[in-house]
Amino acid sequence: MVSLTRNILDAGWEFKQVGAIGVPEPQDEFLPVAQFPTNIHLDLMAHNKIPDPFIGLNEYKVQWVGEQKWLYRTFFTVGAALEGEKTVLQFNGLDTFAAVSLNGTKILESENMHRTYRVDVTSTVKENSNVLEILFDSAIIRGKNLMKERDFKPVGITSGATDKSRLLVRKATYHYSWNWGPELTTCGPWRPIYLERYISRISDLSTKVSVSVLDETASVCVSAEVENGKGNHSISFTIIDPDQNVIATEVAKISDSGLCSVQLKVQDAAFWWPIGLGKQPLYTVRAKLIRESKSLHERERKIGLRSASIIQRPLIDTPGTTFFVEVNNVPVFSSGSNWCPADHFVPRVTAQRYRKLLKIFIAANQNMIRIWGGGVYEEDIFYDICDELGILVWNDFMFACGTYPADAAFQKEIVAEVENNLKRLRHHPSIVAWSGNNEDYLFATLFKAEYDINDTNPENWLKSNFPARYIYEKVLPELCTKLIPDTSYHPGSPWGGKYFNDPTVGDTHMWEGEYSFPQLWDLLWHHISRPWQEYPKLGSRFVSEFGITSLPHVKTIESYLVDSPASERHPHSRTVDHHNKELQHERKLATYLIENFKYGFGLEEYIYISQLNQAEAMTCAMRAWRREWKGPGREYCGGALIWQFNPTWQVTSKALVDYYNRPKMAYFTVKRDIAPISLGIERKEIKKPQFEFTRAFIDKETRFLGWATNVTMKPVTYSLTVKVFELSTGRDLMTRVETRELAANISTELFDLELPKSRKSTEEPLIISTCLRTLSDNGNEGTVVARCTNWPQPYRYLNMPKPKLDICVHGDIVTAKANVPVKGFTLYVEDVDGVEFEDNCLDLVPGDTQAVVSHGLNGRAVTWRYYGME
Repeated sequence: MVSLTRNILDAGWEFKQVGAIGVPEPQDEFLPVAQFPTNIHLDLMAHNKIPDPFIGLNEYKVQWVGEQKWLYRTFFTVGAALEGEKTVLQFNGLDTFAAVSLNGTKILESENMHRTYRVDVTSTVKENSNVLEILFDSAIIRGKNLMKERDFKPVGITSGATDKSRLLVRKATYHYSWNWGPELTTCGPWRPIYLERYISRISDLSTKVSVSVLDETASVCVSAEVENGKGNHSISFTIIDPDQNVIATEVAKISDSGLCSVQLKVQDAAFWWPIGLGKQPLYTVRAKLIRESKSLHERERKIGLRSASIIQRPLIDTPGTTFFVEVNNVPVFSSGSNWCPADHFVPRVTAQRYRKLLKIFIAANQNMIRIWGGGVYEEDIFYDICDELGILVWNDFMFACGTYPADAAFQKEIVAEVENNLKRLRHHPSIVAWSGNNEDYLFATLFKAEYDINDTNPENWLKSNFPARYIYEKVLPELCTKLIPDTSYHPGSPWGGKYFNDPTVGDTHMWEGEYSFPQLWDLLWHHISRPWQEYPKLGSRFVSEFGITSLPHVKTIESYLVDSPASERHPHSRTVDHHNKELQHERKLATYLIENFKYGFGLEEYIYISQLNQAEAMTCAMRAWRREWKGPGREYCGGALIWQFNPTWQVTSKALVDYYNRPKMAYFTVKRDIAPISLGIERKEIKKPQFEFTRAFIDKETRFLGWATNVTMKPVTYSLTVKVFELSTGRDLMTRVETRELAANISTELFDLELPKSRKSTEEPLIISTCLRTLSDNGNEGTVVARCTNWPQPYRYLNMPKPKLDICVHGDIVTAKANVPVKGFTLYVEDVDGVEFEDNCLDLVPGDTQAVVSHGLNGRAVTWRYYGME
């Protein structure tokens, strides 16, 4: 008997242009590829055939690339096949319309970037030399032809990308441009290609885990599917614990249908937990296909022993239902952000780059990441790292912002795509939820598609101009029930309740705020640009998207200005504007900045003030929504995910880190606001007329309310300090110190106090500061656990005093203190990529010295900026 052999075909690849259209100098000779896997833009750049489209305005200059046909080929050798041995080519990803030939014989027509294809080439492959060719057609041209041939007329516009033909093409939507990404339509073999030879193989290995947290036990049902396993075949199943000890083994026969399964028990189980709640031990499940005592094929999966589900149940004293993730019977508040592909050209994202980004993610105390439906089903290594780090993953299926078709052929393609990816990914403990689409229900509603939420007849859905509802509410849930019955499925994001963005049921995208019933939407950022100070009123059961734009680091901007004249180094230059894809971004960003701050128009200051605006907005939202995590039956908000964590190129966007992994100021404020223990303050002005109808004689009282959120599993006791300062003098008007206990996994209201009067002037701005410190056994205060400040707004009304700063650098520790309150104190170094700060964008108050830990400082000069700095 012969064991399975598998070889990656990654050597000797070359490419050229075929049938050039409108290109002055066609590339009609084969050139070696830049790497493998690859795509056409990477290869053309490597040979200086096109300029880097990420630099300057070069995106415009390379549009022709996406409208051409490109041929890739390689040569490989194989030995003679043994009797009964099958030869298969496996294509893990072809982008997108591809005709594949082996030795001149067409073996595959691909039309889906998101799928893996396996092709039996036993009768086509030759002993010794073979040639494999892949001809990639233009997704743009093919998509437009499909629209014309099918007379496809989707309802309404499409977000970001204006090309409606994308709805017919199973390609990453962001390639068609988005409001944070370029229009660069790729093609090429974007994932590995393998050559396999075998007589029998394990075609699928899956597990179903049941846990008993109380008993510390788990039951693992392991199932395998075998290709050509009839006869005297069996499978040996083994579970190996995180310490590499074999803890259970069983051998089972294979049924005539090729299926085999066993039930294995785990005693003293080590459970998998999200980051912050416990460890992330991973068990190995191994299956070995055996015949006549010989191993023919082995497969294994890393699994975590855990239960996870989205909990939707009635709330106490309020309408609607909860929406939060529960892991191992423990409710979890989901704090995190949305993930876009780490690069517009995914083949150049290395495992090291994935790991660095995801470590930056958890370093900001984030515990959930949502894979957005306009990108790709991510690489295996992405989910492996999420498993290791304890990151909860919400994964959209790849539909975004449009009314997709749902004819029989399209459905068939979707079924194959979804089955492929669910089987590939279902073993990952990090994946706790799948969602049918991104904002498709929103588009169907806003553009008045034939969508009756009360119509429960699936056949009617197919007859409407929103037929994709059939996919989201029938096809996908049936596939999930079949393949991942223990993982929660949600038909869309946002979805739930009386309409797509009902704040009382399901999740919402907070580009809109509802103030009353019936529906009344005021758009935050996208349309009316409501003040971000209204975020506390715009909460919901789970906010899965919200955000505010800011410019990236100055060196990131300079990276795309390298070939531009000096005049383009300006926040409103043509080139900088080109790297901001948001519709009407000039008006939107200007509105938020002018409403809130005084500022100049130098590039560095504009970057700073836009990032400070984003940081303040995210703080306002995160503090308020975490406050609504009030315990069993009162989980009024179960999570908040910022749009977005990362961009795909150097761009002005809502991301927390920029293309070069450089954190923005909001990254640090969010890190503090979603820490295991965090503080919040609300300022309220109460006006009472002294008598009826008066406008002149009004009694005013200003109160400030404070709360803390503890998302750990233990109650804690801390020393709470509350202070009120005059802004201009730094004078302490009030100090209150008390011991407070914070219950586990809940927010706790701390105080409701009247703001004291300034001794200087009734118009003197007062700054509120709170701080939690640990307590030793003898009652002495120790280290700071959390800080929070509250400032009167808008900031543009404040005359910021010139502080006396004391900044000291001791090795890798930077300490800062000030004699008056300081807003947005931010540290910088020239070698930005050589130094990492654990904290930044601080609010300083008198008497509180703050220390920032850095990594890699090594004597480098430190500079800083704060709001109002000359």
